[in-house]
Amino acid sequence: MAQVEIAPSAKPFGLTALIPAIASASDLQLAYSALRITLGMNIFFHGAMRLITGLDAWAATEAHLFDKQPLLPMWSVSLFLHVLPFVEVLLGALTFLGLFTRWALIAGSIMILLLVFGNDTRQDWNTVGNNMHYVIYYVGLIAALRYNAFALDTLKSRPHRD
Repeated sequence: MAQVEIAPSAKPFGLTALIPAIASASDLQLAYSALRITLGMNIFFHGAMRLITGLDAWAATEAHLFDKQPLLPMWSVSLFLHVLPFVEVLLGALTFLGLFTRWALIAGSIMILLLVFGNDTRQDWNTVGNNMHYVIYYVGLIAALRYNAFALDTLKSRPHRD
């Protein structure tokens, strides 16, 4: 009789791989990942929905909020508002995926700094207060970056195993 070779069992993939990964992750890794993924999705959809529903209309509406502020030239406000959604989509996707996480979080912090600055010029303290929540999220994620898990960055840094 001929001997039949049986293929080795395949490595778990998709949801079947996720369960053991979650089980082996620390509580801090799970918490970090939940915050990073949720923040990434939130920032991504900030930009994506502005692009989907009409960038020019959104930018025009937002620009009018800056009419009475004395510091920023309106051309710079308009330019910022037209670029912002693309930045949000890019940074949101990188943060969600955990790709170039440190740089995405640093860039996200700078983006929020610019938003706070703009809202400070129009003395919109309620919006600034809301923006400060994002500062806390970004600072916390940067400070705890060593707990980054379920991220493409962690896949890149792992040695390849057969």
